[in-house]
Amino acid sequence: MKIGELSKLTGCPIGTIRFYEQKGVLPKIARNMGGQRSYTEKDLKRLRFIMDCRANGMKLECIERFLQFRDNPSLGTPWLLDRVNEYLDQVQVHRENLDRVENYLTTIKSKLECEIRKK
Repeated sequence: MKIGELSKLTGCPIGTIRFYEQKGVLPKIARNMGGQRSYTEKDLKRLRFIMDCRANGMKLECIERFLQFRDNPSLGTPWLLDRVNEYLDQVQVHRENLDRVENYLTTIKSKLECEIRKK
């Protein structure tokens, strides 16, 4: 797939995709005969991981280290484990916040449905 399609599928701007390539977070992408980048499903999954991490406040340095570890498990360090634990704690807080919002909205929905039925 071309860079524009990758951008649409992930919501990641084209300039940011190029930046991630320059930083090495995305590997060097193969190019077709016309010199255009040609992305694979593996590249799509990797970029989605990066985007999900960024959307949840992870620093690019940490994401890069997570990916390096995933690609080469011998790169595991206590520092990396500490970062994973920190982000897991943040995920739990986000989950609790989302649960609260869901409960609030579910209550409102039920009341609205009852009120609408009365009319």
